[in-house]
Amino acid sequence: VYGGVQVEKLAPQKAAKGIVLQFHGGGHTASMNDMYRKAAERLAANCDCVVYSINYRPDAELIYPALHDACYAAYAALCKSVLSNGDFVAVGDSFGANLLLSACLRAREDDLPLPSALICLCAYIDMAASGDSYRKNCYKDPLYAMPKRYDFKEHEKQMLRISPYCGNTPLTDPYLSPAYADFRAFPRTLIQCGGLENSLSDSQMLYDGLIASGCVAELHVFDGMWHDFMYMFPRLKESRLAWREIYEFIAANFSAVDRTE
Repeated sequence: VYGGVQVEKLAPQKAAKGIVLQFHGGGHTASMNDMYRKAAERLAANCDCVVYSINYRPDAELIYPALHDACYAAYAALCKSVLSNGDFVAVGDSFGANLLLSACLRAREDDLPLPSALICLCAYIDMAASGDSYRKNCYKDPLYAMPKRYDFKEHEKQMLRISPYCGNTPLTDPYLSPAYADFRAFPRTLIQCGGLENSLSDSQMLYDGLIASGCVAELHVFDGMWHDFMYMFPRLKESRLAWREIYEFIAANFSAVDRTE
């Protein structure tokens, strides 16, 4: 337990070359589950790393900043112990990317270590859903598409998926919606997403924001893929390519010294 929040640890069989901190997705309702644990196992096995997964407790009744506070409490406590030197890579998918980026914004303010690199997968970070992909892909994303007989204008509210978790917080508040943040001094970031995602614009906004802040960022849009495809169907050709890219990115951002935690 770190900062009052449960954190799962997974160590590789070999000597660890570094640490990965995982923020799982699932909106504000899905808890840590086998899909995220398998992703952690994949990272530990292929990157020879220790994976710490923040097991925050989501609930449909929770309102911002409940989950953000919990994740930041765990992040801060980890940074004062096993992550004290900042030599770790952090990864977040979907809403987990939101929690990750928000935690990094707060860590920067509090002079806590930032990760040596970030990985944001299928980011869900614009809670205002302002991007044009929500309209362009409204019939395409297998997870969130609406029937073609529906008119987007008539069902726009449904497609934008404004989360009740936002409560009364302005939807463009950068700590709730990191798409609107100033990313000054953020580490190198790998962004992956599917070309069919409703929230494709979120990833584009993240990339644009990082570049505008003078950061190094890579954006890889996988044509024909949907939200969290690499987690849900890891054996797809595109998923295998995505995971290979993730492994290589992590390896490139670990220090050269082997370590065991």
